[in-house]
Amino acid sequence: MKNVWLRNLVALLAVALFGAVGPQTAAAQAKTIKLGCAISFTGAKSRSGKLYRDAYNMAVKQVNDDGGVKVGGEAYQLKIVYYDDKSNPGESSKLIEKLLAEDKVNFLLGPYSSGITIPDSLVARRYRVPMIEGGGASGKIFSHGNKYVFGTLPPAGQYFKSTLEMTQTLKPAPKTLALLYADDKFDVSVAEGTKKLAAGMGLKIVLFEKYAEHTSDFNSILTKIKAANAEMVLVAGHTEESLNFTQQAKELNVSPKLIGMTVGPSEADFRKSLGADANYIFGVASWSPQMNFPGFLLPDTQEFVKKFKAKFNYDPDYHNASAFANVAVFKDAIERAGSLDAAAVRNAIAKTDLKTIYGRVRFAKNGQMKGASVVLQIQGGEVYQVFPDGVRPPIYPFPAWKSRR
Repeated sequence: MKNVWLRNLVALLAVALFGAVGPQTAAAQAKTIKLGCAISFTGAKSRSGKLYRDAYNMAVKQVNDDGGVKVGGEAYQLKIVYYDDKSNPGESSKLIEKLLAEDKVNFLLGPYSSGITIPDSLVARRYRVPMIEGGGASGKIFSHGNKYVFGTLPPAGQYFKSTLEMTQTLKPAPKTLALLYADDKFDVSVAEGTKKLAAGMGLKIVLFEKYAEHTSDFNSILTKIKAANAEMVLVAGHTEESLNFTQQAKELNVSPKLIGMTVGPSEADFRKSLGADANYIFGVASWSPQMNFPGFLLPDTQEFVKKFKAKFNYDPDYHNASAFANVAVFKDAIERAGSLDAAAVRNAIAKTDLKTIYGRVRFAKNGQMKGASVVLQIQGGEVYQVFPDGVRPPIYPFPAWKSRR
């Protein structure tokens, strides 16, 4: 009898505990907003993919530590569901489908690179779920009337605009240009836009050369640059390509007056990999750590820079700041919408006018952020904004490789 009584007591206690704890636990789990993200953990774009994940995670933690996202009088915690797209566009779009169909994520954060963002954004449009991305800038992402993709990078065709404008202030200003670009969507957009801008400024393009994405051999192109006697070389490519180009330019002693790149110089890994050989190379960015804007999740840019470096042990660049802003925009838009309805949040994102550590975020009608790039230069192993409103003047011309100690 005693054993029966004990079993009954245990059963009653279990029911009581379930009644007291179970529904609350379920309710707590329900108060979660899931952001889905397929991004490169492995493959050719994994180096840059990590930059986005670090910043996404930091922003989500900041939101949650500050009380979450307020919707209808209740606080929701943010959670990111990640998958590795292996730097493959086809794999990435399948994972976006999985995130939406199986994981039932509420909204989407973007991948890295225009070539992967395009197919991912098409899945977002099919499911009518908004995606905010900070890793793709090609005009092709925003030229098809997709109302569900929003980007926080300026148009790719304008990336080198600030660099070309800076050259007009240099003495003597370079007059001939070699323009190299990878055969992916982002870099083609950069090259086409730069070609028009250069012609408008009276620059002579002595070499307009496309190369295969992920190429590791620039020797033949460098030989052409040398033969054409180009005073300025601009490279539209990704980090690994920028590294290979720089190393081989040194080996062949190709020393134009100016070398500028779209991706690489702003990244800590680029500077670490090349050491002193990275000095004097110019880069472009939509943001630099020398800027200071009032923030949304954090008080200002400099607070973000300090916290980011303390957490990850490297200096943030525009990839990190853009990703951090993506999460900030989602929090702001969801709270203004007062709902988790995808259409309502999408409409709120379209009306965004938000001051963030990345700068003021507003979107044009096509979904791309209004903004421009600044020019950076590596000096003494550190990256500085040199134009416009540079914290240091640009060092020009580029010292010949053989003249360096």
